[in-house]
Amino acid sequence: IAMNVRENEVEVLNMVIANEDLASKRRFLFSFWVRQNPNNPKLVYDQYMEVAKAIDKLYASGFGHGFETDRGYTFMKYGKPNDIVSVDNDPSAPPYEIWVYYEFPVTQQNNVKFIYYNPSLAGGNYVFLHSTARGELNNPQWEVELYRDAPQEGASANFIDNTRMLDNTNRMAWRLFNDM
Repeated sequence: IAMNVRENEVEVLNMVIANEDLASKRRFLFSFWVRQNPNNPKLVYDQYMEVAKAIDKLYASGFGHGFETDRGYTFMKYGKPNDIVSVDNDPSAPPYEIWVYYEFPVTQQNNVKFIYYNPSLAGGNYVFLHSTARGELNNPQWEVELYRDAPQEGASANFIDNTRMLDNTNRMAWRLFNDM
């Protein structure tokens, strides 16, 4: 639930987690779910846990539970994206995924995108690379990072300030990200 806790409750949540007292942890969780649905907190808790279990299966990797991964965290925080494009055949890049939310009520934006990539090539270990959502990681050099194995193909001679790669027929990330 940490990703859905109000900003002013983060410090309290951290103290509750650090505390060994099981009763205080239960009280915090109960109060959280009561705020979600005062008439039936168990219903919203059960629904949340159903999603968490599904995310755990879908995004589990050798590095932790699925809900602990970057993709799992985003899913639990913002819900299911409207569109996901998975690319694992871009010759100059590790596998990556682009997620699109057509409507993003959290920030009152439309057509919000997230991109994740698997730089280690380890099963399912996708890392958050860039987003257009306000308040999330905005990395102007995301394309350069994605294609870091082809640094000589940057659009600018200055590698440090480079934000784009030269376009070629096999390099799809920029087109996919902007055309969705």
